[in-house]
Amino acid sequence: MTYLELKEIGSGKEFLDKYSDIMRMWTVPIMLAIERHGEAGFNQIKKDVRGINSTTLSTTLGMLEKYGLLERVIIPAKPVRVKYSLTDKGKELYKISLNLATLIDDL
Repeated sequence: MTYLELKEIGSGKEFLDKYSDIMRMWTVPIMLAIERHGEAGFNQIKKDVRGINSTTLSTTLGMLEKYGLLERVIIPAKPVRVKYSLTDKGKELYKISLNLATLIDDL
């Protein structure tokens, strides 16, 4: 994809809104924590992602679910539990993010 094609795609407000949401600081560490376990609960993710607060984690999980990158499963038990796992689309973004991190690290 050329720069001009990317610029044309990126000029749309919808694209820029999604990009801004998905490229938040905590997105990749959260995806890493979930993928490391296959599925993970809120407290497990919070424990694995050092420095994140509950509000930011909750907001980011909601955004990932909204864009179809994450699946949230409610487990009817006492107390009720929630498990998060990456969808196929989320796993693909996760792989891309790891490749990008490797490239940046090699600079």
